[in-house]
Amino acid sequence: MNGSANGHNTTTHEVSASHANGNTALLSQIHEALKLVHAPYSSNQSRQQASSFLENIKAEDEAPYHGFTLASDKSQEPVVRHYALSLLEHAIKHKWAAYSEGQASALRQWVIQLAENLAQEDPSYLRNKTAQLWVEIAKRSWGSEWIDMDKLLVGLWELPGTVVYKEFVLFVLETLSDEVFNGEDAVTVLREGALSKACVEIFTPAIVLSEAFPNRQLGTVLRHGDEGWLVRIGGLLGQCLQLDISSPQYQSCAVKILAVYRSVVPWTVPKAISSAQCVQYMCKCLAAPSTPVQLASVQALFALYTRVHFSDEEFLELVCPMYTSEVVGLLRNLFQWSVVDANDIDDEKYLFAKKFSEV
Repeated sequence: MNGSANGHNTTTHEVSASHANGNTALLSQIHEALKLVHAPYSSNQSRQQASSFLENIKAEDEAPYHGFTLASDKSQEPVVRHYALSLLEHAIKHKWAAYSEGQASALRQWVIQLAENLAQEDPSYLRNKTAQLWVEIAKRSWGSEWIDMDKLLVGLWELPGTVVYKEFVLFVLETLSDEVFNGEDAVTVLREGALSKACVEIFTPAIVLSEAFPNRQLGTVLRHGDEGWLVRIGGLLGQCLQLDISSPQYQSCAVKILAVYRSVVPWTVPKAISSAQCVQYMCKCLAAPSTPVQLASVQALFALYTRVHFSDEEFLELVCPMYTSEVVGLLRNLFQWSVVDANDIDDEKYLFAKKFSEV
């Protein structure tokens, strides 16, 4: 593909996605096409032809390899790496069923490697896109061919230093929960039984799981460790609250954890919620000096209290903590604080007040 990014005297021709000119030439053509697509002065014709070329590449057998090669190259521009991830996404979504066990395993290992090599400097949309690829593979193979996913997630979670891996895991957990229990795509629907059982297993503390399902048939163990994710993420949320919650890093992490709560509490075992002290953590977040954290907490509480039914024991453990004098006082203060002046509306405070009234 030849052309000029300024759109003047530009000629763009269809380039075969075959490897007649070698991988280097193809990667160069991909670069050029992306420049044409994103350059503000490209002509409509050249931009359309470049877009068509990039779409046609996705159908090629070697597209996932090119995607991994470009996505793992930190020297590439973010727009190039994002397109590279889309090559992997297309292969996973549209070709997975046709892959051999070896091909599927290779694709899975590429995504795992991309996740393990994420860095704080990577744009958030690249990190989130990588996490979405992880979820797409999990929807298709977790619990059957992919047995050690939870072990890998725990390994990433426990890496010291940057929070980038914890944020990655939180994105995976929230998205996986949303898609398994609320998703409508055919892949999730077909595997809903296996995936929902697997989610219950990895989120629930081991002791609660054995008490809630004493006659559960033990099959392939998918969980890693006895804690379960509700306990793990609660521990991190507690650390964020003890530190400077006004710090963007801790605030963002707390909001992401509460988003996982919001996704999980409607379906998880009620005893797991009380055992992991989720309600207590959410109440502490209500008292945090951060409107985004408070709003995320209210949204999580709303998700919990819209469950259809609580037994007497569950009511005592999950609802009654909201009636302690300390929490009632906190709720009264929050109500007074959240009153919005009609002539000077604070958007964040208004959103909080709206969801707070629903709770």
